[in-house]
Amino acid sequence: MKEMKKFILSTSIIKGIIFYDESRVSRLIEDFVLHIVGPIREEKPDILFFSTKTDGIWDEKNPLVQIRLSYDYEESQKKSNKARDYQELKTYKSESPDRPGARCPFGYSKLSQDKKDHTLIENDDAPIVQFIFYLYSFGYSDKKIALLLNESNVKSPSLESNWSDSTVRYILNNLWYAGDLVWFSRSSYENSKAKPIEERFLFPNHHKRLISPQLWATTQFLRSKKKNKDRMDSPFVLRDIVLCVKCERKLAVKNMTPAKAKKNYQYYYCKTCKRKINLEELHSYVFDDFTGRWGRELNNQTRTIKGIYSEWKKTIEAKSAENKSNVDKLRYKLSFVKPENEFYEDIKESFTLQIKSVEEERTKLLNVLEQIRVLSEYGEPLELISRFKEDIYKYNNEEKRSIFLIAIKEISIDFIRKNFIEINYRLTPFVEVETTIDKLNNKKDEVSI
Repeated sequence: MKEMKKFILSTSIIKGIIFYDESRVSRLIEDFVLHIVGPIREEKPDILFFSTKTDGIWDEKNPLVQIRLSYDYEESQKKSNKARDYQELKTYKSESPDRPGARCPFGYSKLSQDKKDHTLIENDDAPIVQFIFYLYSFGYSDKKIALLLNESNVKSPSLESNWSDSTVRYILNNLWYAGDLVWFSRSSYENSKAKPIEERFLFPNHHKRLISPQLWATTQFLRSKKKNKDRMDSPFVLRDIVLCVKCERKLAVKNMTPAKAKKNYQYYYCKTCKRKINLEELHSYVFDDFTGRWGRELNNQTRTIKGIYSEWKKTIEAKSAENKSNVDKLRYKLSFVKPENEFYEDIKESFTLQIKSVEEERTKLLNVLEQIRVLSEYGEPLELISRFKEDIYKYNNEEKRSIFLIAIKEISIDFIRKNFIEINYRLTPFVEVETTIDKLNNKKDEVSI
């Protein structure tokens, strides 16, 4: 409709417009008149409008036209309410919520041709989905994965076109593969951008997951890194995790290699104290330490990870209980404020905002707690950890970068002590959960101090 309006305003040959139904622009009464008819009449007052539902020239000021628009609006509202009631019945008012009536996710087919049976089962494309997640967890971009699939003649979800980075991205963001059912994901009817996860209707563990929780957690962490335009194929595979001890700042990177030089002059450097360390020197130390550590501690890591999960649960449960108690206290204090108080509305708004903030934090904590529960029940992340024991030198830059991001928390360099290097390894490969726990523990330490 907008394209039609644009075309009409750009040409002088059109004398009249015939349309089928003035109420089809949207569910609002005024949209067609305000956004289509109005601008056209203003620019071209001689253009005539005709409707297949009205005899003669169509006039928005005609009482019969206005009555019809009002009637169509009421009918549209009834249909909208009916659709909403159906969605509620099939989601949070149902013991076994159904999936929205849409095309099956790639890798799944309907179990039955019965329209009322929405049960889906894995099909022959399911391994392709798993392969996509696997490649991404090793640092490969959406674009490179799509290119590989096309070169391998793997059929795409649309069948009529090739794989694209957007298709790969859609699969990697689809919670269905993690075993969850999601409703109301779009920001709005006009905006297809996904809402934050806490604002969607989420039904966890709705069906058997196709992607393990360990692999899902890894890919989602790497997606968050790439949102900041992280170049996984850069030779600086340790950037953003190397810290200057003196300045307490992350080191920047610089490639000073001349165009025809036989030797590379690549450095990690501190912008504050101007000290630097050669890429090869730093990489050689870190790679060797990494190889030695995982050769010694791999078996011990798989044994201790359950204990780590247990400690994480205790930390989250304690903070969640604290948040609940704080909400109760805020509501109790608010109950003593009298409505006749001249500042009642301001005080009420202040308390309401505090309560909302604490409740949102508690919701996020409960989501993390659920993630820990799923991870612990699924067993040790053997596939992820087994990557660490392979020869790190054999991996390409993307693969090295992905491994170091999930294995190393921070590398500290003391330039004053002749480039003394200290590596702080992560407890598990699950970066986002561990980061949440670290933040909670740091807050606890700040309070105790």
